[in-house]
Amino acid sequence: MDSDRRQHLLRQRTVTRGMLTRIQHFYEAGEHKINEIQVRFNKLSDVFNRYDTAQSELELSDDTDHSGDRELFENQYYEVKAKFIELLHPGDNPGQSDNDSEHGSNHSSGVNRASKSHVKLPSIQLPS
Repeated sequence: MDSDRRQHLLRQRTVTRGMLTRIQHFYEAGEHKINEIQVRFNKLSDVFNRYDTAQSELELSDDTDHSGDRELFENQYYEVKAKFIELLHPGDNPGQSDNDSEHGSNHSSGVNRASKSHVKLPSIQLPS
């Protein structure tokens, strides 16, 4: 691999890592609107694909071992993705007790309670 191509791939990988870090800082900053969370969540797969393309070419064409960088990126990516899933679907967290979801362990996530799934209650017949 020529030096210019290698430098380009290394820069592309660094830029993509920065994109993921900014998305991570977004959710760490606090409360957000559900639409903002969803837009950034939708961008995550694009970030991963961009990183994977550059990283794979480096791994296939370069004699240097780049596996450590991939491991760090993937760990951060999966952590960020899991956190966004928790923010988007707070009632679907496995292992969370009903008491936790009722009393707001996810309340600080900024996700409106109205975004949870709706339960249809039985009809009540009123006397005439």
